[in-house]
Amino acid sequence: MIVTLTDVAYAYPGTSLPALRDVSFELRAGSFTLVAGPSAGGKSTLLRLLNGLVPQFHGGRLTGAIRVAGFDPTRTPTRRLATLAGMVFQEPEAQAVTDSVDDEIAFGMEQQGLPPKEMRQRIDALLASCGIDHLRGRRLATLSGGERQRVAIAAVLALEPRLLLLDEPTSQLDQAGAEAVLGVVAALHRKRGLTVLAAEHRLERLLPVVDAVLGVDNGRVEPMAPRVAAAHLRAVPPVCDIGRRLQLQPLPLSLAEARAALAARHLTSAARPRPAVPGDELLRVEGLIVRYGAVPALANASFSLPEGEIVALMGANGSGKSTLLRAIAGLVPATSGQVFLRGRAAPPSVQARTVLAGLVPQDPAVALYRDTVRDEIAETLRHRHLARPADRVLERWGLAELADRNPRDLSVGQQQRAAIGAMLAHEPSLWLLDEPTRGVDAAARDELAARLRAHAAAGGAALVATHDVESAARYATRVVGLQAGLVRFDMLAAAAFHRDGPVPTQAARLVPGAILPEDVLLLDAPLFSSPEVAGGR
Repeated sequence: MIVTLTDVAYAYPGTSLPALRDVSFELRAGSFTLVAGPSAGGKSTLLRLLNGLVPQFHGGRLTGAIRVAGFDPTRTPTRRLATLAGMVFQEPEAQAVTDSVDDEIAFGMEQQGLPPKEMRQRIDALLASCGIDHLRGRRLATLSGGERQRVAIAAVLALEPRLLLLDEPTSQLDQAGAEAVLGVVAALHRKRGLTVLAAEHRLERLLPVVDAVLGVDNGRVEPMAPRVAAAHLRAVPPVCDIGRRLQLQPLPLSLAEARAALAARHLTSAARPRPAVPGDELLRVEGLIVRYGAVPALANASFSLPEGEIVALMGANGSGKSTLLRAIAGLVPATSGQVFLRGRAAPPSVQARTVLAGLVPQDPAVALYRDTVRDEIAETLRHRHLARPADRVLERWGLAELADRNPRDLSVGQQQRAAIGAMLAHEPSLWLLDEPTRGVDAAARDELAARLRAHAAAGGAALVATHDVESAARYATRVVGLQAGLVRFDMLAAAAFHRDGPVPTQAARLVPGAILPEDVLLLDAPLFSSPEVAGGR
């Protein structure tokens, strides 16, 4: 066994409740294991325990016994552990230590004293296999979040660890990028016997390929087989959700399995509600061009957004989504083109623009700098000269339980919730959200979808940059697709998420006309109506 935990419990400094409790399990060498469960349940803590950051960096109280490749990670120097258990963190921005792509991948190898020739060979191989050869020589500051995530994965793989720990490895990646990175990991798993432990909220890519699942909730860890996990986890991929609704046995884990199971069944799709008539124009972007030095980020981007609409802004990593949001908010200057808010040219200052257009950045840590979540909310209200109580805003955004917590001590999912509440506390009409479901669990994604729909129904609007097709299908009324800085398509959500659309959902790929799992109806048998199975939520 490469990993053994026996009766492990851990609590962070200054906390009374343990982050992990009574944890015992084993991982065999060469296994591929998924870690699944709600935000703040203990997934990231478990990974950090295996590479020594808990407790060597974080401190705290630890009991029980741990072995990783025969070493005790609580006592082994981190320099040695890096070659045994390499970890890619949930926030690739915080993991970077150099300024350029090549230097970042080389850094760990330099610390281990590898010969320059071998370093160059590994860099070339990883740039190609991770699909980032076009980023060679680029400064990290010019990369999108998803591009930085791939660079971080390549930097850890460069040390050829025996155990690879991945914390939300596809949270910022487009479909092609996620498939490329997971393809590299899977190939190393098969060819070199690399042991992989990956924590993920979006399970559709991993559940069909892993050997086992660790369900982590409230600090407890339950090992289970993938198909058992598909039946018992609260949040599962759409194909599993559909399987549970239709009582399919065994439960499908992939589209191929679901198609085979449904081949002889008579299915139809529920009628979808007609979209509301949009109101007055709230935002218009005309011919926007943005460059980062010689690198083009936006090229003549044009579209409009009326009241009552929620636009999902989709496209590959580096297509210009974050740049577009930042340009609308005035954070990056446009080479040419113009932004209009409520029919008038947007004012030049960021403060004036964000009165109407509130921006929540991709990395929530950028937006959080006070000592408590309550102070974050109060700071926004003071900055906007608003007299409303911070506690009222905390209640509205479901942040009351986190009010006195330091944002830096929260999970990434909790940080995301806190950043949304803080940046939108002044209730702007236009919400600009950059990857708002990054690192959050299914409950938080559903809550965000409900808030977006309510905001639109009240006459607001939102522009949401995301790679999360399944979540976007729950709130978007339109989808705008970017490619290389250009608007390549702009269509109603029902058409975009349709089987023949540019971004089909899993349900759409199974049943014509369906978009969400609840749209799939079985004609030749009654539906199972137990709420524990029917919703999968």
